[in-house]
Amino acid sequence: DAFISHSWSDDADAKWRALMSWKDRFVCSTGRSPYVWFDKACIDQSEIETNLRSLPVFLSGCSTLLVLCGPSFLSRLWCVLELFTFVHMGGKTYDINCVSLALAPDDWQAIQLQCAQFDVRNCDCTVPEDKAKILSIITTGFGNMDHFNHAVR
Repeated sequence: DAFISHSWSDDADAKWRALMSWKDRFVCSTGRSPYVWFDKACIDQSEIETNLRSLPVFLSGCSTLLVLCGPSFLSRLWCVLELFTFVHMGGKTYDINCVSLALAPDDWQAIQLQCAQFDVRNCDCTVPEDKAKILSIITTGFGNMDHFNHAVR
């Protein structure tokens, strides 16, 4: 049903509350619990590189991209790659369910500012080689990074 996209840096309790709230709404509308793809449970953490090559398959098997959007989400390149891949694999923007993890008004303002000023070139990636590869993929898919930035905003 849903691929859960989140930043490991965002508040775990806030993510859990947002996920449970989303699940409750899903159950009310469908009468059943959702099936979800969650990285920590669905990827062999000792074989991350190998498993992440299947990211398009994982995303295309889900009808919804559930974005648990906290203060660091749009600064993490892997999170942005999940957005890119979902849409590039045929997912519709109306199938992206973005749930704010803002705990305070300042958090919500920070998230809105990140959206307004989004530039993929400023995203962080733990492994420098991954950043170069991901930016190349995005450039190939959108023609250039500015087009991608506009689409994210």
